[in-house]
Amino acid sequence: MTIRIHPLQYNLMRIRQFRWMIHLAAWILLAFLILSGCGRSGSIREITVVYTNDLHGHILSERVRDWSNKTGGYAIFAGWLKGVRRENSEKKIPTLLLDAGDIFTGTVEGSITRGKAIVRLMNRAGYEAMTLGNHEFDFGFYSLQELAKSANFPFLGANVRRKKTNRLLSFSSPYIVKKYDGLTVGIIGVTTAEVPSITLARNVGQVIFLDPISTVKTYQKLLKQEGVDLLIVLSHLGLEEDKKLARAVPEIDLIIGGHSHDLLVKPMRVGDRDTLICQAGSYGRFAGRIDLEVDPERDEIADYRAKIFTNRQYSIPADLDTNQLLEDIKNEVGDKYSRVIGLAIEDINDASDAESPLGDLITDAIRDRSGADAAFQNPYGIRSDLLEGDITRRDIFKILPFDDTIITMKLSGRNIRELLEQSLTLRKGLLQISGLRVTYDMDRPEGERVLEVEVDGDPLEDEIDYTIATNGFLAGGGDFFQSFLEGTDRRDTGILLRQVVTDYISSHTPIYLRSDSDLRWVGGS
Repeated sequence: MTIRIHPLQYNLMRIRQFRWMIHLAAWILLAFLILSGCGRSGSIREITVVYTNDLHGHILSERVRDWSNKTGGYAIFAGWLKGVRRENSEKKIPTLLLDAGDIFTGTVEGSITRGKAIVRLMNRAGYEAMTLGNHEFDFGFYSLQELAKSANFPFLGANVRRKKTNRLLSFSSPYIVKKYDGLTVGIIGVTTAEVPSITLARNVGQVIFLDPISTVKTYQKLLKQEGVDLLIVLSHLGLEEDKKLARAVPEIDLIIGGHSHDLLVKPMRVGDRDTLICQAGSYGRFAGRIDLEVDPERDEIADYRAKIFTNRQYSIPADLDTNQLLEDIKNEVGDKYSRVIGLAIEDINDASDAESPLGDLITDAIRDRSGADAAFQNPYGIRSDLLEGDITRRDIFKILPFDDTIITMKLSGRNIRELLEQSLTLRKGLLQISGLRVTYDMDRPEGERVLEVEVDGDPLEDEIDYTIATNGFLAGGGDFFQSFLEGTDRRDTGILLRQVVTDYISSHTPIYLRSDSDLRWVGGS
């Protein structure tokens, strides 16, 4: 038997099936959107944080070891920044520009102007805050106070206090709060508590540094009461200390770090809430950008994308206004630091955790000038490599930017041995030495690694006093090398270390690498 269906009936059935399929698809789409959103609220806010750290005055284009071309300098950075701001402006996304400290010490332009040239550039760039680095104190309290007055943005230092009052510095703030459309951002600034031990004592006598972790905990609670959705810590603590901070204060959303000069191509995620840690190398060679999607209802970062900008010459168009300001700064400094004083046949490199050719050269210069039995130089006081080609006074300034003078003293063989043992912990790098030959074994326990020490070919005698020479920083027990404080017959020569090295290179040019047979630190067992 054949069943016939009326055309109208058939159409109604098809329409019902079609409606059912639409409802099913809608429910599937809704479920997908809910699941893919991972519980996000509908109030997601976007913000871009651009960050820099440890510029150390490197604002001009310069050569870098192992780079095929020069850095772009501050004008290229400013050109890139302008592009980021333009892109975000079109999308109505705010851009927050921050710096994690140590902005000026390291070059002629930074140090001769005591940071004011760098602050002029930062004012033009539109920074909204920076945290105090340890080298911001290199010219003392009152110089830093004047520098802060010249800035159009706040200096942050939540854990930095005036010694005689235990109050916050009058020219810095513990934190700032920035409000955007539907998004409140809190930014706390902290500085390493090691400043008194890693900076010349005379420069930090006016201030004390509190524990950064307990300080951040205090201000985090305060900012929570102010309704902050995104908590940023602008840190000059170093990467390892930033990790400790993230674990200790999980309420922090983002740490912009400095001090250790680490280049983090991707943010690190640390702690119970995956606090993001960012850092962009040093010397203006890189800058960081992190685009955040923030959920204000949950006070958390819902998503992020991060990029590192590499500042290479000619990589993008330079900002013309910044270029003109750089020319003005160069004219103010003058050209006396461009004078050639020698020639390097090849690169004379620096290293912090090993003996370096440059460290050998510097300590040889100290011993040659002082006539001492031995000479010492802290590795972190050597700030750049000596590259192949003409050597100028500007190059020497970048290598030795601190106004340290040469100090001589009598030090016992026992004290010298203590210094060498402490150095082999590598906590502050390996001391660069001249006049000594040290055989050591890193497989032995700390304090027992020195096997043999020779002074000009003779065994070191614990009870004999030797004449040693070093820079003023180490002579004062800097970098925790307290045994230097045991020295007697101390004499400040008044001669700048930088000038001693300049004179030595001028009289020994051309400069070239020594052979391995001249090693002062010799691994053994």
